Parts: sequence; C-alpha cells; structure tokens
Amino acid sequence: MKTKKNGIKILLFVLTIVILSNCKKNEDRVFLLQNKWEVKSIFTDKKTLNAPSKNFREEAYILKFVNDSILQMATSVNCAGGGYVIASEGYININYGIFTEVCCENDFDKQMINMMNRVNSYYYKGNKLTFSTSENEKIIFKKQ
Repeated sequence: MKTKKNGIKILLFVLTIVILSNCKKNEDRVFLLQNKWEVKSIFTDKKTLNAPSKNFREEAYILKFVNDSILQMATSVNCAGGGYVIASEGYININYGIFTEVCCENDFDKQMINMMNRVNSYYYKGNKLTFSTSENEKIIFKKQ
C-alpha cells in the first residue's frame, strides 16, 4: 500500500513538472507572437554586420511570428516565410522558406538568410531577442 502511495506521489510530481515546463513554452510563444522584431546585427566568428538602414522598404529586416508555427522575414528587397517549432524553453528549430533569386541585395541579407536555417536556440530579455546557431553565430533583434 505504501509503494502505491509513493508511486502516485511520483506520478503527480512528474506531471507537475511537465505542465510547468509547457507553461513556459506557451509564455515564450505568446511573447514572440505579440511582437514584431527588427534585425539589428549579426555576429559570426569572423565579423559583425549591422543591418543596413531601411532605404528600400519600411518592412525590411522585420521578423514576424504569424502564428504558433509560421514565421515571416523580410530582407531589403524580398520576403519569405517558414515554419518554426519551440522544442523546449530556449530551443527553436526553424525551416525557412525559399526566396527568389532576388532575395539578397547585400552581404547582410545573404548572411542573415544563411543563418536562419541554422538557428537552434533563442533568448530574450526586455526588448531584445537573440537567435543563436551551434557555431555560436548570433542574430540580434529589437522589439518594435
């Protein structure tokens, strides 16, 4: 009888942990969805690139989370979407869509698009969102 009670306690503890971890994932989704994010800079092991000024289009370099599985990103001359999954707190998988040949007007566009499909984690604090790759490259966004 005592073993059965302990088993129930352990089961309740595990369920509580699972529920609480899913709550944080949902909070992250809500925070990401409620905001538009402007790309500010990209960091690689070799260089830092700052986003060009918006000479072309107002929506250039804006990341939008359309819903809980689709995102949209604009470069200086084009726009594409893709899917994303928040695997667990701090971890994201992005499958970015295909751009047309005109996708990338400059080095910043090329580097940003190249990195998006390799992003595997995120971190946000205040008005700053950071995407990171396993190569420790970073894309820095500012909440609009």
